[in-house]
Amino acid sequence: MIKTTILAVVLCLSVTACGEKPAPQKRAEPEGKAAAGGGVAIGDVSRQFLTIEALAPSSGASERSYFGRTAFRPRALSAVTAPFSGRVASVAAEPGQRVKAGATLFTIESADAGGIRASLDQARIKVRVAEEGFARQTEMVKRGVGLEVERFEAEMKLREARAELDRSERGAALVGAGQGTAIHVRAPVDGVVVSVKAAPGATVQAGGDALVEIGNQGGLWVVADVPEGEASRMAKAKSVEVLIDALNVKVPAKIVGVAPRSDVDTRRTPVYVELEQAPDDLRAGLLVRVNVALEGGEGELWLPVTAVLVKEGSRRVVYVEERGGRFVARPIEAGEERGGRVRVLTGLQPGDRVVTKGALLVDREAEQLL
Repeated sequence: MIKTTILAVVLCLSVTACGEKPAPQKRAEPEGKAAAGGGVAIGDVSRQFLTIEALAPSSGASERSYFGRTAFRPRALSAVTAPFSGRVASVAAEPGQRVKAGATLFTIESADAGGIRASLDQARIKVRVAEEGFARQTEMVKRGVGLEVERFEAEMKLREARAELDRSERGAALVGAGQGTAIHVRAPVDGVVVSVKAAPGATVQAGGDALVEIGNQGGLWVVADVPEGEASRMAKAKSVEVLIDALNVKVPAKIVGVAPRSDVDTRRTPVYVELEQAPDDLRAGLLVRVNVALEGGEGELWLPVTAVLVKEGSRRVVYVEERGGRFVARPIEAGEERGGRVRVLTGLQPGDRVVTKGALLVDREAEQLL
């Protein structure tokens, strides 16, 4: 009797246990699931690849660095051309050579020079003849054997001869000293020969291309290439410093001008920088870096360019982390770019937590939910 009762209890318990349903197991949520209230939630595995920064207004000042080069100011570079057409007979100048004003740079054989010098000789002869005729007529009038009208005519011929001589001397001054057809073209100023394009035997034209360029070492400045969107701010620079790596020096400087137009290919504007004290061994063509401390707008909002995504060709968005850890795409209006950062004009507020690195990862997860 007792055994029958125990067996019935065991069978009852077995039937009860078999009738219970197993408790469901909790499934792992995908990392890119849609979050309540919109946006996308990113799991802990993916969040480690994100950099999120709270947006803060700028302090009002920034430093920018630009590449540039040393160059001669326009007034410090003398271009020497051929004064007359002819043929180059010899070249005395060499690039890098220091020359004094008046030193011979090259020599030209020119038929025009021969004609000018011949005209000068003829004008001198006419003056001597006219002077002798005027003196003779003056003496004859004094003795009473000459006529005043003839003396007056002799005086007029002398004036004409002297005027012709003056014109010939001015023309001969362009030719310079010498005889025959040879013209010695001389340096107009002291300086360093920058380039020589004259070659013996070459035919040259009067006023043609520069055959020799002479630069004044004291007339060097720096030309910096500045993005056209930043050029207007250069005039308000707080301080400027030029780093010349080739000479291993840093030189204080100041901005003295901005070019009125930009390069159509590079979209950069030349900015002219004057060194406060140029090194003695400074030369043209050196690559330099120009560090400029700029005045910035107080309270401006700036983001790394990596935070901004371009949608549909022109629309710009960033991802902002909101409460609950969800990420929402926020359209913005972007302004100028500077130093790898972009100015935010509208769409964000100070304190917004923006994805500055890994925005593409968030965007890809959001697109998978569409």
